[in-house]
Amino acid sequence: MMTEEFIPKRPVVTAHPKMPEAFAEAAAIQSYLKGRGLDSTCGSIYDEDIRRRVKKSEFDMLVAVGGDGSVLRAGHLCAPSHVPILGVNTGRIGFLIQVDRAEWREYFEKLFNGEAWIENRMMLHADHVRAGEQLGSWNALNEVVVARGPNLRPVRLTASVDGRQLAGYVADGLIAATATGSTAYALAAGGPILPPELRNILLVPIAPHL
Repeated sequence: MMTEEFIPKRPVVTAHPKMPEAFAEAAAIQSYLKGRGLDSTCGSIYDEDIRRRVKKSEFDMLVAVGGDGSVLRAGHLCAPSHVPILGVNTGRIGFLIQVDRAEWREYFEKLFNGEAWIENRMMLHADHVRAGEQLGSWNALNEVVVARGPNLRPVRLTASVDGRQLAGYVADGLIAATATGSTAYALAAGGPILPPELRNILLVPIAPHL
């Protein structure tokens, strides 16, 4: 789903600390943004000060430089504070990224000319509960997976919607994927590709048995 046009005023540019090419590109993007008069910050996606400021909504856009993994890490960080993400691909896989490293200047020109919009993507929330005790809680942009772990036998799983049983599976696991995640693990397990703007949950069993 598209929203109103968007022109950032306080962007932050991040990259993975172990990706020198991404860091160099991030520095070039920051220099470009400063040249346009923006007070831009640049650093590691794991930098504690940057993460704290993102969570406090001190930035109005995060530029994630790298590959799909960089966008996923940025999604986990930015979702609670609703900070939009722009991915710039310097990695090998870029299903989640529209902007290539050779094209970002062109895209930023469109962005500052008011020719860009925010595209909202659905995310999943998962709680791990056992015997009434919550053991973990996560937000996911791609998928949530329930799997057999070290057990060499298939497991029996039941999927329910609003308290009503939807389906049962005997499989190595079950993937619950968003439309964004339909091109990731779910696709490798034989699932379909969905248009990314759909608000659907895709259930794909892993190595199901009859």
